[in-house]
Amino acid sequence: MSVYVSQRNESKAQFLETARKLSAHTLTYCLKAPKRLTFFLTKDICALARKVYYEANTANSINPRNHVEFQNRRAHFQLALAACENMEIPLMELKARLELNPEEYKQWKNYAFQEWGRLLLEEQKLIKGFMEGICAKL
Repeated sequence: MSVYVSQRNESKAQFLETARKLSAHTLTYCLKAPKRLTFFLTKDICALARKVYYEANTANSINPRNHVEFQNRRAHFQLALAACENMEIPLMELKARLELNPEEYKQWKNYAFQEWGRLLLEEQKLIKGFMEGICAKL
């Protein structure tokens, strides 16, 4: 049974799709970064993006039946949120480093950083909203 486009609302598991997009976007643009920045910045950025996706997926896979499982699920959401917030630091460093060499920065064209910012803010909002929703059930 289909739902009209005008009557659709946000999925409760939208945070998983956003985390997947964040991880894919990160990998795409970190591969374009200069190789000298791989071990200093892009490796950390990719690891944090994957951590957001893995922790959100793990939290979503836990179906809490008791208080301990609920706390475990909440802990995974908090880890995903922390990784999402910590990802901003190496991204700012990467942008500052790329701006030092205008030829390298031209291929990035600010789109990559704008999309990272949009995805990070959206993911943080979705995770916080979901966490508030599950806290209300207790």
